[in-house]
Amino acid sequence: MILDTIWGSRMALLVVDMQRKFSMERDDWNVIRDSAVGKVNTLAEMFRSYGRPVIFIATDGEGHGLYKGDDGDGWLEGLRCLPEDTVVRKNGMSAFRGTELGDILKEEGTDCVLIAGMYTEMCVIGTYFSASERDIFPCLAEGAVIAYGEGIDDAAERMLNIVSEETVERFLDGKQEYLDPGAC
Repeated sequence: MILDTIWGSRMALLVVDMQRKFSMERDDWNVIRDSAVGKVNTLAEMFRSYGRPVIFIATDGEGHGLYKGDDGDGWLEGLRCLPEDTVVRKNGMSAFRGTELGDILKEEGTDCVLIAGMYTEMCVIGTYFSASERDIFPCLAEGAVIAYGEGIDDAAERMLNIVSEETVERFLDGKQEYLDPGAC
């Protein structure tokens, strides 16, 4: 569901698995990729400008796609991961499982996360529910997730917390009343 408020006080941006090895062989891949990468870059710049963490999650090992290049571990074309951003490496679906992500978020005082990345129905949703299990309010970034299957992003929009860029900026700018994530 599209939310106009975010629960919590300190948010981090999580960019999940936007690596070349997950590229898809679809006629519309370049359009889908470029749109999501553009949105992630805009959000990352916004988070950096407010001094909030930008955390890129990268899967080690083989990808699920049919990517043939030897640079599969690299970020998708155009994605800007800066030296001041954090990179967390993972081996499973959830970015929390077997990683230091939970400790990083705790150290930053983070109680909510904005999740972008791919694939919606796999690692993105695994990370979403793992955040919730850790009392971290999860949201998906509208227009910044890529599903492997058709219709998945529409289903996610009906079932999960989705927020727009405008809602995120209002939250980061402190123009939204505090909503306790433990109360939801």
